Amino acid sequence: MEIKSRLFPYPVLCEDTDDYISGGFDVTTEVINQDVNSLVLKFRMNLDNAGLRSQISQGNAEYLIHIECSNTSFRTVIHTFSDEETYRISSSKVNGEIALLGMVVSKVDIPFYRNNNLNPDYSDIDLMIPQAAILAYYNMPKISVLKNYEELAQEDSLFSVVKEMRLDQNEEIPVHFQLDPERIKIFVNEEVYSAYILYQNNLTMRPLIMSVLVMPALTYMMEELRQSYEEYENFRWFIKFTKFYQQQGKDFVDDVIYGEQTITEIVQEMLQLPIGKTFLNLQEMLGE
Repeated sequence: MEIKSRLFPYPVLCEDTDDYISGGFDVTTEVINQDVNSLVLKFRMNLDNAGLRSQISQGNAEYLIHIECSNTSFRTVIHTFSDEETYRISSSKVNGEIALLGMVVSKVDIPFYRNNNLNPDYSDIDLMIPQAAILAYYNMPKISVLKNYEELAQEDSLFSVVKEMRLDQNEEIPVHFQLDPERIKIFVNEEVYSAYILYQNNLTMRPLIMSVLVMPALTYMMEELRQSYEEYENFRWFIKFTKFYQQQGKDFVDDVIYGEQTITEIVQEMLQLPIGKTFLNLQEMLGE
């Protein structure tokens, strides 16, 4: 949700109008934590207007933060009188961009509204503010939510499984990888490719696919990056990984590529430990 050039029958504090001669309103957002289960956001309301702050302290108005993810149709509204608010969202409810809108909204009718910072144009007008009126708003910057790499592999196409044809049917072609600007390509023979197509959407088989195809691809990627990462900095998948780790409070280069963990540990964490999930699913896979 975003407010653009909207006309109101009463004064509104925002960047789009001159209803107030001074002061302002904005909301800053900080990603406190993001993991496989939840996304934790911290909001700080910055309201520079004594009259509106007084309305909030009296309980006549409140802060509202509208949160919306168009990819999942998730919507919610936070109501608060506090200048700071922390909110937890289940990771299953959001994916991609999240739109945010901060507002100050009246909780009751406010007759004979007065504010020392109002534009002189309102000096001779008896202002009546109705209940649920937007008194101030700020179109907050969108935030991008990147989920764990198992989901990225399925939904965001950072990986591409490519069938490699054999000239000699008796020839054994090993699985190998290529770091393209758009995707990390995984080259397999016809039999492996057919099995991948058959099972790629099977939730029980997915940890096995992650373990035998995507995890080696990520291992190859990390080996290449530890030798020299500069040539890949503008690649789409490199940028995606960089943003993901930023939301975890980590630097992809310093903390991951050149971090203390081994490559094996890194890629297992990227895919949410698929080897263990594979063994847990063995009985069900054998049953199928």
